[in-house]
Amino acid sequence: MHRITRRLVGFVAISAASLGVIACTPYATFPSDSDSVVLTPGVYPVPQLMGKALSETYARTMGDLELVPPAVAGEEATPAPLIYALPSGINERDWRQVGILTEVDSAREVTMADIEAGLPIWEIKQVRVRSNRAEVDVAYPSSGDLYQLATLVYEAEPFRAYQLDVFQRWLIPADRPVCENPSEIARIEAEQAA
Repeated sequence: MHRITRRLVGFVAISAASLGVIACTPYATFPSDSDSVVLTPGVYPVPQLMGKALSETYARTMGDLELVPPAVAGEEATPAPLIYALPSGINERDWRQVGILTEVDSAREVTMADIEAGLPIWEIKQVRVRSNRAEVDVAYPSSGDLYQLATLVYEAEPFRAYQLDVFQRWLIPADRPVCENPSEIARIEAEQAA
């Protein structure tokens, strides 16, 4: 009897300690916060979360923007394309992968010409992952030259992909997106060197 009680107490103690460790798991982020673990931007689930977040934010906010006039007279005006910007530290291959993962036909990487022309741009600000919960902050174009922030919260079941749980628009102005596209930066550097 004493041995069973001792094992039961040991099991309860280990279970409580494990639960405490799991409950206190910090967020891993990209780009990094000052005190968080850094996520690798090209490794699952970061590209998938960025692609899903851009696609969802674009779908929910493009109706707030004016339609793009047709290039040829007589054709219909179209919604603005999904021009996306990602944080610095992401390579060209991962930029392309995120664009594909948006599953939006008009999706393309931001260029300096887009910034200078004042075109609407959707920008990933940060990705945070903790266990089965992930959050993505996206700056999206609002009226005029105003950009605002949205947070998308994703939940995942074990061995399943993350699914959108909450889309929260914040009435917080965000900075206008910048071009951190490595292929665009390389092109500009090559032009300046020539």
